[in-house]
Amino acid sequence: MQLGYVYKLKPSPQQEAIMIKWLDMLLSQYNYLLRDRSDSYEQVKSPKLGNYCDLRSHGEACPLTCSVSKSSSVGYPWKNTKNPRRSAYEIQSSSLPVLKKQRPWYKQIHSTVLQQMLRQLDTAFTKFFKGEARYPKPKRRSRYRNFKYSPGQVKLDGNRIYLPGIGWMGFYNYRPIPDGFTMKSVTVRRKSRGWFVSIQIEDKSVPLPPVKTRDEIDPGRVKGCDLGIRKLVSISDGQIIANPAKSSKFNRQSRRLKLRQRAASRKRKGSKNRKKSFKKVGSLHERIENGRSVYHWETAKKLVDGADALVFEDLNIKGMKSRCKPKPNENGGYDSAKPTLRERNGQSAKRGLNRSISDAAWGELIKKIEVVAAKSGIPVIKVSPRHTSQECPKCHHTSAENRSGEKFVCTECGYHDDADVNGAVNIKNRGLKKLGINPSQLPSVRSRSVAYGQGKLRPWR
Repeated sequence: MQLGYVYKLKPSPQQEAIMIKWLDMLLSQYNYLLRDRSDSYEQVKSPKLGNYCDLRSHGEACPLTCSVSKSSSVGYPWKNTKNPRRSAYEIQSSSLPVLKKQRPWYKQIHSTVLQQMLRQLDTAFTKFFKGEARYPKPKRRSRYRNFKYSPGQVKLDGNRIYLPGIGWMGFYNYRPIPDGFTMKSVTVRRKSRGWFVSIQIEDKSVPLPPVKTRDEIDPGRVKGCDLGIRKLVSISDGQIIANPAKSSKFNRQSRRLKLRQRAASRKRKGSKNRKKSFKKVGSLHERIENGRSVYHWETAKKLVDGADALVFEDLNIKGMKSRCKPKPNENGGYDSAKPTLRERNGQSAKRGLNRSISDAAWGELIKKIEVVAAKSGIPVIKVSPRHTSQECPKCHHTSAENRSGEKFVCTECGYHDDADVNGAVNIKNRGLKKLGINPSQLPSVRSRSVAYGQGKLRPWR
């Protein structure tokens, strides 16, 4: 079993200066190695016009790019094994001793921290080649705010932690690590409200419970969940979990955030007042994020409690927030110089919808639900979202006229229910079919107008 604990650190001014300096040097080296790999990737995509051996790096190079080798131009590309060619990570890793000789100030950074920075870059490219992420881009200083240690490097002693290269420092040990767990990875992260350490712990003697099979699942304990904006989650049993982004407290925080951003943007660039103002903006962003995260964990526990399986829609959240396609003007073209000639495409109205989807953070909620469900052996099933809000679960008549706002009334059989709860029922039925269970053998669908509004969580703290 793996768990993740986060603690707030209490570094001294000298230790904080060291960590800030580390981040600056790691950022510079990360972007340098990223460009090296990007050049190599572009060379591989280019037509092969013949290669030659570079005498400096002893690697194959293209005449058009000269010193850029097929894998990387930094480091030695060969090794004395059965498979002589090194990977891109191994090539760049072999250049670290040379880096410390040419730039002695990099000796201040612990060697494992530099290695983990290379791992981070290699993981970004691996996800890109698997189609799981975009092509890696250079990071800005505001985006590169953490460094990582290898297992076995960090030590804990009560409310003190030892970070190699930095020393012992205090931290708020509000959640002691259980006995039997060992540290798997340690990440130090800088946030607007201070420095934090994220510790990944593992105990192989405590395995996760096996995922329930079809025979172990009670169809009556399967929950279909419909994600929304006005209602964060609508459950097939009639319960509704409110969206904290629609609460009065969130509206006050959004208003305060807007004012702080406006005030910070008016400060002179490069001034200390501008830096202080944006620090306040970041602190409020973090406060909102923490409140949303706490609410999501509570929602995940509520959904998992009393369920044998959870069914969600397989939403393309990124596509839902994409911009509207431009409409041609009266001449049939798109004249950016004359916006008055362009037809309205509804992007101004959709901007508010995109903001509401981002505030609800459906993707983060589903990730937390999967983590909590895995600890109980509950499967999380995803089904197609097509026409889930327009289909009648009783007669299966599908029409856009069945739904009007938050009301669902079937035009064929007259069945009525809350539109979001009706969608959750259809999601559940599709999940049962995916499990090999016939939903028609279950008790008939009843009206859930009485259960509407029950089961709400407490407001956002």
